[in-house]
Amino acid sequence: MDKQQLRQFRTALVETDIAMTPDDQRYVPDLHGTPEEDVISALFEEILARPRLDSQLFYFTGQRGTGKSTELRRLEQMLLGEHAQVIRFDSLDFITETEKVPVESILLLVTAGLAAWADEKCKKDFLTSSAWTRFAAWLQTDIELSEVSAHGLKLKLKEQQVSVAKKIRDLSTPLEWTKKVQSFAGEIVEFIRLQTRRERVVVIVDSLERLRGVSGADQDAMFQHVVTTFAGDFDRLRIPSASVVYSVPPYLALLSDVRNFVTCHALASVRVYAKPIANGTPTAYRRQPRPEGLEKMRSLIERRYAAWAQVLDSSALDALAQASGGDLRHFMQRLVSGVVGKALFALDRLPLRADDPVVQQVMDENKGETERLTVKSEWPLLADIARSHNAIAADRGDSLRTLARLFDTRVILNYRNGAEWFDIHPLLWPLIDRLDEPPKTPAP
Repeated sequence: MDKQQLRQFRTALVETDIAMTPDDQRYVPDLHGTPEEDVISALFEEILARPRLDSQLFYFTGQRGTGKSTELRRLEQMLLGEHAQVIRFDSLDFITETEKVPVESILLLVTAGLAAWADEKCKKDFLTSSAWTRFAAWLQTDIELSEVSAHGLKLKLKEQQVSVAKKIRDLSTPLEWTKKVQSFAGEIVEFIRLQTRRERVVVIVDSLERLRGVSGADQDAMFQHVVTTFAGDFDRLRIPSASVVYSVPPYLALLSDVRNFVTCHALASVRVYAKPIANGTPTAYRRQPRPEGLEKMRSLIERRYAAWAQVLDSSALDALAQASGGDLRHFMQRLVSGVVGKALFALDRLPLRADDPVVQQVMDENKGETERLTVKSEWPLLADIARSHNAIAADRGDSLRTLARLFDTRVILNYRNGAEWFDIHPLLWPLIDRLDEPPKTPAP
C-alpha cells in the first residue's frame, strides 16, 4: 500500500455525498434494517394503496447523511416497476437552503420542477401545449420573470428567489394564488399522464430537509417557518391528481404533531449498537456492539475500496463504526477518511489496529468537535435522552427548540428496531455519563 493508493481510498470516501441508484455497485441493500423495517417499502405500499388519481401527500425524512436521496431513487425505481410515472427533482436546484420558504414558494418550485421534467422528456409537444404556455405567461406577468423558458426555469427562480419571495409576501390573496399555481401544476401533471400513458403520477421533491438557519436566531426562525409550511399549511402542498413525496427536515415531527395528518416515514441511522430499551425497560445489551450493523458498515467500505484491509485492521474499522453511532457521513467522511489521511505518514504500521495512535488521535479529534456542538446548559437534556432513549423536551419553548437543534446537528441520533428510539452520539457518552457520577469526596 503506497501513498497514491491511500489517496484513491480517500477519494472513494469523499464521493459519499453523491446520491447513488440501487444498481450502483457501492449500494448496500438492507443497510438501515431488515426487510420488514424498510421504510421505503412501507412508503411504496402506502402510495400504491391510494387511488391513482387522488391528490395525496407523503413526507420522508431522516438526518443528514443517512442516504435519503439514494433511497428516494430506489423508491422511484420501485414505482416505475408498477407502471407509475415518477418525476423526481432536487428542490435546491430552484431555491437556496438558508432562505425561508413559504408554502407558495414550495408550490412554485414543484410546478417548475414538473415543467422542467416535461421539457426534458417531451420538449416539442410540451412547449406548444397550453399547460406550458399558460404557466409561462403567468410567470412573466404575475411573477415578472423575464426570458422564461422551461429549461432555464431552475436558474431563473434561484437567481430571483429574494424578489419572488417578496412578491409572495405582498400577496393580498394567498389562498387564491395557491389555487392558481395548483391548477398550473395539475395541467402539467395531466400533460405528463397523457404523454406517458401512465395513470399514476408520483412527484418526489428531494432535499427540503436541508433547510437551515445560519445563526441561532435564524435557526429558530427556520424551525418555526418549517412547522408553519409543512404542518400548518400541509393541505396547500397537494398537487391535483398526483401523489407528492416531500423530503422534509427531521425535526419537523419533534416540533409538531404532523404525523397525525400526513403519512411520514423516517430513515434512521444504521444500528451499530443493540437496542438499549424494550417496553420501557433497559436491556442487557445496552451499548453493546451489534454484529449485523458493523457488518453493514464494513460493506460500505468494501464496496468503495476493496483493499481497505491493507490500511485498517477490522478491529479499527469496527471501532470507527461504533464511534460514528451509525451516522454514515460521519463514519466515512470524518472518521475513516481522517484515519486514511494520517496513514500517509504511518505506512510502516499498516494495517492500523484499533489501538494505534493514529486511530486514537482521529477519534479524539472527532470527540472534541462533537462536544463543541453542545453547550453546558444542554447537557441535562442529553443525559435524560441517554438514560431514557426517548426525545422529550422539558417545555414547548427553549427546550423544544434546543431538541430540534441537537437533532439537526446529529448530536442526537435516531434508530429503529420496530419502534423508534434515540440516543446521543457515542462520542458524547464519556462527557454526559460523568453527569450521573456522584461527586468525589474531597481528601481529608
